[in-house]
Amino acid sequence: IACVRPGSLDPDPDLAWDTINTCMEQGVLMFSPVGFGGGTIKICPPLVINEEALRESLDVFETAFAATVAARQAAA
Repeated sequence: IACVRPGSLDPDPDLAWDTINTCMEQGVLMFSPVGFGGGTIKICPPLVINEEALRESLDVFETAFAATVAARQAAA
C-alpha cells in the first residue's frame, strides 16, 4: 500500500511508520516500510494463515490506517 502526501505523489514514510507501529501495538506484526522513500506498507501473511486470523489482522490494519490518517488531519 503506497502512502503518499496529500495532493501529491511524494512518498509519506511517516504515515507508513505510524500505521505499522499502531498495528504492532495491537498485536499484528508488520514489515518495516519499503519501496521508494520508505512510504510503502508491505502486507505478506504466512501461507498457512487461517481465514479468521487473516480477517482479524486486516481489521486491525484498517482501523490503524484510518486512525493514523484521522490523527494527521486533526493536527493539520
